Amino acid sequence: METVAPSDALGWMPAVDQTGASVHNTVVSVLASRILGGEYVPGDALPREDELCAMLGVSRTSVREAVKVLSAKGLVESRRRAGVRVLPRDNWRLLDPVVLGWHPAIQDDEELVSGLLEARRIFEPAAAELAARRATAADLAEIERALVGMRNNISHNLNAVCQADLAFHKSVIVASHNVVLKGLVGMLGIALRATFLVTNANPLMDAQSRALSAHVAVLEAIRVRDTAGARSSMNRLLDIAADDLHAKV
Repeated sequence: METVAPSDALGWMPAVDQTGASVHNTVVSVLASRILGGEYVPGDALPREDELCAMLGVSRTSVREAVKVLSAKGLVESRRRAGVRVLPRDNWRLLDPVVLGWHPAIQDDEELVSGLLEARRIFEPAAAELAARRATAADLAEIERALVGMRNNISHNLNAVCQADLAFHKSVIVASHNVVLKGLVGMLGIALRATFLVTNANPLMDAQSRALSAHVAVLEAIRVRDTAGARSSMNRLLDIAADDLHAKV
């Protein structure tokens, strides 16, 4: 039986009993979170294999298998005699939901959050425009359900608001009936929710009201088949998100 030490903000925690796939998954998660969280930066060498075994309380096999997974996701490379090094960030498969799931604090990763907002500016207004052309009654009902969820929780439950906000944007994209866009939002779901934790965290009532009104405008433009208005309203919503993001930074 192997033991492995999960990661925390302060260091390696005491080892806990685990076996098989659980050990493997935890070793991968611990190392990946240290890389994505910035403890090991591009160019850094990871501790030697024997050191990792001692830190984590696992076998060499577990460490080697974890390194293989991290290598496949573009986080590290392993070379004979050179050890394991963290690769440049451009190599990381940041759109992979598994990789995003390893990130210890996406909302604090300013480069990732800003990059995601820039990407959203490219595809979400177009998705809203397509939704204004193609949305069915069922699509509109889903968008409205998400909006109601935001409205009902905006003053007291940030997590519920973020879940509803994610559902809103997913529903708009689903309503575009574009298979590529639908696949993209599925891939970005984890990162999107993290950005909503940032952009929805403004406690001021005026800011919350402004954000909610922007969502309403998107829905209404889609409902009345106003393609230009849907695109414009989504752009306005993203402008507000950018303002909230910059205020946080």
